[in-house]
Amino acid sequence: MSNLYYSSKYKNTIIDILIQNNDFVKLINPNMPPNKKILQKEMLLGGIFHIDGKEYKEQGHIFDHNFIKNTTTSNKTFVIVETDIDEISQNAFVHFNLYIFIFTEKSLVRITDNTIPSINDIEKMGYHTGYYGNRIDILCDIVDKTLNGNKKLKGICSVHPAPRGFCRLYSPNDNYYGKCLNYKITNYNDGGNCNGN
Repeated sequence: MSNLYYSSKYKNTIIDILIQNNDFVKLINPNMPPNKKILQKEMLLGGIFHIDGKEYKEQGHIFDHNFIKNTTTSNKTFVIVETDIDEISQNAFVHFNLYIFIFTEKSLVRITDNTIPSINDIEKMGYHTGYYGNRIDILCDIVDKTLNGNKKLKGICSVHPAPRGFCRLYSPNDNYYGKCLNYKITNYNDGGNCNGN
């Protein structure tokens, strides 16, 4: 397989890992499915669903491409997972950049006793909140604990924070606040990966 194939595969692997994390999903706080046959994963990823002669459209929350400009007016939290290839060194190693953009409508940033999840819920998850919680900071913490140096990411060699610009502010438009986490992935340049898959 080509390096571009693996670049795309890494995005999907990371998305799958994140949507399996219950704390991550609670902070994203997707709407309840409009039909019981639509799974929570499908609500997170979005799409058009045809069930029993009815069509359901869900925008989703997690994307493998940048879709935001001024197109979103929903009060929601979003995540974009993106990669690029930074360098191929000595024709032996490929160095990928992994970007995780996490942002939310500004009214959803602060977590209080009256939000979903609440301060108490966040503290039970084991994350720091202080007097008020910050949804973006907590989501960034969850992502970093999940990815940083994790050697169990199947099919992905080493994932480490970028030495420069690891966590930057990100605001796709005036209504949203967020951050971008930048990781480095190193892989063998043989069209394969560290696990030989």
